[in-house]
Amino acid sequence: MIKKSAFLLVSLLLLSNAPVANGAAKSGDSCKVIGVITKVKGKSYKCVLLKGKKVLQLTQATKSTKPSLPSKPPEVISTTFGLSSEISIKAFNSITTYLEKQPALAAGEVILELSPKASKSLADSTFLDMQEGFRFWQSFTPRTTKIRMVFADRSDLDWFKATMIRIQPGNQDWLPRIYELATNNPKNAYAGSQGFDSAGNALFFYLPGIETTPNSPGWLGVGPHEWTHFAQLELTGDIYKVPCWFKEGQATYYGNAISNKEKSNWANISKNQIISLNSEFPQFFDFNESELRKWFAEHELNMPNDVCGPDGAFTIGALATEYLAGTIGVEGIHTFETNLKSGMNWKDSLSQVTGKDFEPLMGEIVTFTLKQRLWSKS
Repeated sequence: MIKKSAFLLVSLLLLSNAPVANGAAKSGDSCKVIGVITKVKGKSYKCVLLKGKKVLQLTQATKSTKPSLPSKPPEVISTTFGLSSEISIKAFNSITTYLEKQPALAAGEVILELSPKASKSLADSTFLDMQEGFRFWQSFTPRTTKIRMVFADRSDLDWFKATMIRIQPGNQDWLPRIYELATNNPKNAYAGSQGFDSAGNALFFYLPGIETTPNSPGWLGVGPHEWTHFAQLELTGDIYKVPCWFKEGQATYYGNAISNKEKSNWANISKNQIISLNSEFPQFFDFNESELRKWFAEHELNMPNDVCGPDGAFTIGALATEYLAGTIGVEGIHTFETNLKSGMNWKDSLSQVTGKDFEPLMGEIVTFTLKQRLWSKS
């Protein structure tokens, strides 16, 4: 038994990969047990049967390799709607989904005041576009309200002025500014929501430019833009309770999204809106964060003569509204506005619906606006 145990122990040692003493092993040396591997100075020799003899043969060292895992593809950030696409897409979907849920409009009466040289076909297409705004806002505007629509050719400005004085006596302070703008800039288009006429009908006016067509950039959307102003009055009870940048920004963003509700076209429309500031308010493209923050602060109140803009209020305000629509949705913005009717300050209301303190919130809006500006240049 003792001899057997010793034999087993010797066999185990021979089958191990123990290095050979004195480093004397080399290829061709005789060996005893086939298959045994001997290591000498980092080299491995295996005992093999070669031409009837048991000899050592140098083996090629193999590197142990772990199976390669497929590399994780880099995260792709969609920039279809901007550098903050997630917010932008949510904003656009919030507007268009809300519109889709609204029922068809009941038949209503339109009182069209058409100037002698005005285009009836342009007026009709403008009204059809305006109806989408009416449908969007019908929960907040009287369904039975008659609509008075004043539509004047730019060569009929005297007619326009006399007509507005006739149908809205006592509210003429704003007319000189519109008249002056329309006279000095005949190619620019103007429109407005003047609340109600003397009979209580919803009142809108349109002054297309001398080259305006139904497909002119910026004209599609002007109808819903003005309906949004009308709804702001109904929601807040006083349109001057909201900051200037929001008053025009909401009307601009909502008007564009309501009229141009095809997602495939939205990126171009959004970019073109931002790029339009190159001519209207080029300073915007040089603003740093603190300067843009100052711009928002300066546009909290209405501008002289109760007019917002044109110093960026429409487009920069639209970007701020886009951020809000993408974070709190249409219903959240509705709540923001209706809070004002109950007497809440607009800053407090904005903080309530967003769940954020006002100053950090404005910081997020500024950051979003600057990202969209950068995207517009790509």
